[in-house]
Amino acid sequence: MRCFFFPCYVYACICTPLLATSMVSLTRLEEVAGKAETLRCVLRSALLEDAPRIEVTIFEQLQKLLEHWFSSSSTSVAAAPQSDDDAHLLIEQYYLQEVFAAMLFLADESFPQQNRTVRVETLPRLETFDIVKSEFYVDVHVRRYCAEMLLYFCFSRVCQTHRVVQALYPLLLHGNRALVSGESQNHVGEGLFNAPRFLKKKKFLSSLLNGVLTTLLDGVMGVVRVLLLDDRVEEGMTMDAAKQIASLFYTPLRRAWLLKEGSVTYTECLTLTEQVALLSAQLVNLLACVTEKSVTPEVEPAQHRLPLFLKMQSNRQGRLLKRETIEERLQLGIATILNATLHLPPRDKEDNSVFARSYKCFCLYNRHLLTPAFRTLTLRVATGGGDRDEVLLALRRLLALARGCTLGPSPRALLLTLEPLSPGLLELLALGDALPAEHCALLEGILAVLWELPAQFEELAHILVRGALTSVRGSYTVDRVQMKVFVDLQCASPTAVRIRGLRRLVLHAAIPKDAVCKVLMATATMCQQRAAMSNAVAVEERGRSSNSAAFLYTEEELEGNADCDSEEIMLGRMVEEMCLQLSAEELFGTRVTLDRVCEVLSKVATISYACWRWAVLLIPRVLAVDVIHAIFTAYASAMERQKAARALLSQLQQLSSVVDALQDDVVDTEAATTLEICIATVQQYDSDAYTDDATFSEWRTTLRMIEESLEVSSTASLVVHLLALSRGAAEAASRLSRKHLASGRKTVSDNCLGDAKECSGVVQPAMWLLVRVLVEVDDACAAVAACTTLTWWSLARLDSVDSSFVSRLVLDLLGVDESSPVALRSILSGVTSAVTPPRISCMKVRLLDVLLGLCDYDEEGRTLRNIDDYCKLERKCTLYDALVGLCGSQHSPIVQVAALHLIGHYTIATYPRVSLAATCTLCVDVFRHTTHEMAKAACASMLSHVARALETMDVLAALSDVDLELLHRMAEAMCSYRGAVGDGDDHESVIHHHGRCIRSVLQHSFHVLREA
Repeated sequence: MRCFFFPCYVYACICTPLLATSMVSLTRLEEVAGKAETLRCVLRSALLEDAPRIEVTIFEQLQKLLEHWFSSSSTSVAAAPQSDDDAHLLIEQYYLQEVFAAMLFLADESFPQQNRTVRVETLPRLETFDIVKSEFYVDVHVRRYCAEMLLYFCFSRVCQTHRVVQALYPLLLHGNRALVSGESQNHVGEGLFNAPRFLKKKKFLSSLLNGVLTTLLDGVMGVVRVLLLDDRVEEGMTMDAAKQIASLFYTPLRRAWLLKEGSVTYTECLTLTEQVALLSAQLVNLLACVTEKSVTPEVEPAQHRLPLFLKMQSNRQGRLLKRETIEERLQLGIATILNATLHLPPRDKEDNSVFARSYKCFCLYNRHLLTPAFRTLTLRVATGGGDRDEVLLALRRLLALARGCTLGPSPRALLLTLEPLSPGLLELLALGDALPAEHCALLEGILAVLWELPAQFEELAHILVRGALTSVRGSYTVDRVQMKVFVDLQCASPTAVRIRGLRRLVLHAAIPKDAVCKVLMATATMCQQRAAMSNAVAVEERGRSSNSAAFLYTEEELEGNADCDSEEIMLGRMVEEMCLQLSAEELFGTRVTLDRVCEVLSKVATISYACWRWAVLLIPRVLAVDVIHAIFTAYASAMERQKAARALLSQLQQLSSVVDALQDDVVDTEAATTLEICIATVQQYDSDAYTDDATFSEWRTTLRMIEESLEVSSTASLVVHLLALSRGAAEAASRLSRKHLASGRKTVSDNCLGDAKECSGVVQPAMWLLVRVLVEVDDACAAVAACTTLTWWSLARLDSVDSSFVSRLVLDLLGVDESSPVALRSILSGVTSAVTPPRISCMKVRLLDVLLGLCDYDEEGRTLRNIDDYCKLERKCTLYDALVGLCGSQHSPIVQVAALHLIGHYTIATYPRVSLAATCTLCVDVFRHTTHEMAKAACASMLSHVARALETMDVLAALSDVDLELLHRMAEAMCSYRGAVGDGDDHESVIHHHGRCIRSVLQHSFHVLREA
């Protein structure tokens, strides 16, 4: 608790406006504060510094402090000086803990055992005897007097109950274990009575607190105010505080001073039954305390009126918590207490004592707390006479409990309480506007709070549906004159009324759509359960007399007179109306899933023919193959896809069994066909998910083997693992292609392999590892396997959906300076062997082979377009421009030749992205600037290949005259080309051959065009 001091400088600050009227009062208050401080100091010496020879000093200081209290109490309120009233309040509010600590220290430890009953109606008197007194220790009469005074202060109501608790509770703490962070609960010092010699005093203290809690009318309220509602209890500690309070209600207290008819009696065998009865009476009232005024009264008793400056101080302290916060904390505490008292642990076969004790506690609180608090909502007990509206009070208590369950505690107590109250709530809903306004507002509030518990919608729905069919003894009667509601046991509530209340609940504007869905399922389930009961004779006879499977209710029954209907018929009609009138979100929930749709359809289809027809007409719409593909494509991981597929399969099979059992050739042919196709599609997704997961696992193992082979330079082992990885990549790409063709998707990426994130997490590091193979390993078989794997993964776009990863990888490596191994190491980390310029050139050639594979096998051209788009976005050039850059003389001849060969295939694969004129211009530049005859020969071969391919594509004849003229000039130049002196004639003859081929292509195209 916070300790407040009143030194002189504080009074100097506040006494100026009151100097003329309150100078004497301020002086007296300062005197009281000084005496209290002196008492605090000597107590600290006695309790903490082990100085027991100052008992007389402590008693004298205690008497001096209490003189102000006695002078205030012994005079009438009208005649008492204002200063004495102020001193009385000052002691109670700020120094009561010092007074109690002194009394407890001086009291006889054996007093509870020697004096079982003590009267607290009158102020105890100190008996005086003519005996020699010690200068250091008090005698037995003083000790008895201090114990009686302590009981008098705690139980005579001379002090407010929460002040008593506020003073006593910290004395039990072992240290600074308060609910207030950073502030001491103890004014004198921490752990005052921790020493073993004070064990009996602590037992005396705990018995006092137990008695205050159980026997004072506001004992529970006092504890709640101190431990939970105080503004010094921080926001993050409210749940711990509520749990600490709740523990007092199910833990046997045993020792207590019990107040009865002006006397307190000590007992060490307080039974759990007595404890629960005493606490429950207070809890019933506490359940209705939802306003600040009822919890923290602002009006003090007349004898405790505050002077102006203390009133301002009190108001400042009392307004640190908002009214809404106080209400929320009280409601949270109520919910926590009820959850703790109604909790039943699981049974233990070896030791059943814990369950037995909890069950006894549950039964006792059910009898003494829940029954008197909520019995009017069960429609089983008549309301008592008098001015109190028991129904209104029960609704207030239920609202307080419900609000508390939305603030963090478990809704277990709320659900247990709602089960027997649901018939009364449904009848109140059925009465609707006939209820008084206050009852309507409370009912609306309860429903609004219930809808804040979405996790409990299903259980709430089942509780309400069961409540509609539960047999009760009475019904509600509304007194429109007095605006009250009573329970009339002479007229039992008809089931039709409560079902009407359930319908109003479903049609209520504020009810969440997810709750409506749960009510529909609960109602359909109840219909099936009631139809399966042994007393459903009509349904059984109808099933035996029919040749085919029967619905639960016939059309004639559902269209009959509502006044004569049975409970099952009314519920069946309600399900039918909900299916035909409500929206899709209300029927299936806001988060619609296919398994949820199938569950609802299979549940309601058996109710009636109308529900059946509605279900089978809906099946082809919601379970079409396109819908299945769209939903499963949205799952990010293979695990999620497989889990969803298996959950959906079970519901589809159940729905299929319903369709097979209730045959109607006119209606369900399309539905049955749709279900068969849907089940096959989902089974395929389940199988694919399992295969994809196994594929990733196999790839991880193989990649680990490849890395180990690289580390030990084992080429033979490396080749084996690379070939296995290449086969796996080819199979994955083929499987994706088959899925693409089967599903009719526009792109393969729409049916990605497993989890896109998991896939890229495997493939991307693997691509870097394969590039290491291309750099470090001088083996043709290993290089071919690595290039093949890179090609298949790129075609299937397993590295990334937009091919951005492989684009960045290839372009960064192709741009490395061949004469700078350091540049390569900065991009490709982990290279172990020495990197030479020839190795870099060889790596570039093999990466160009990967792009060449894309040109040959990318039938859609999607991957090549992705790489080209990446170049435009990140490099501000096209892929063609990047390849042309590799044809310069600064690159090695093998890179130039490989680049020119790739350009020819790339031109054909992406035509018309690269024009014939651009290719001819490249050839002119190569012949003009390169010094390598092999590159010139490769250029001629590339141009000849482009010309023949364009002719095959019937494009050459449609080219403009400018392009044809440029191609013709290139052909003539190649036919007349003469190489440099000293070079071999092989390259020159190759160039001549391709020049003649181009000339022949042009002549053939010209003849064809002329004939046309």
